[in-house]
Amino acid sequence: EKKNTKPNNFKKILREQGPKALAKAMREHSNTMLTDTTMRDAHQSLLATRMRTHDLLKAAKATNAAFNSADIFSLEVWGGATFDVSMNFLRECPWKRLEELDEAAPDML
Repeated sequence: EKKNTKPNNFKKILREQGPKALAKAMREHSNTMLTDTTMRDAHQSLLATRMRTHDLLKAAKATNAAFNSADIFSLEVWGGATFDVSMNFLRECPWKRLEELDEAAPDML
């Protein structure tokens, strides 16, 4: 029988029980799980990957709040030239960006 685990609990499962438990919870989940690509695709396609971390963080907090009750499984925040642009054009640390996004959207994978 399929379970209806809230998507925002998946990150908690991963952190507390590990990847095998997450995979099991995903297989048992009865609803479609969605990944929001706005932070990666809009940022990359529409804004030439030039959004600074502090701007993404403002969006991440609101996104986490809005998606906390929705069936959003994860956020896609990385792709293509993101690493290169972060370092070479924006002069930001790409690893720090990921850590800060993770803190700003604590319920999203």
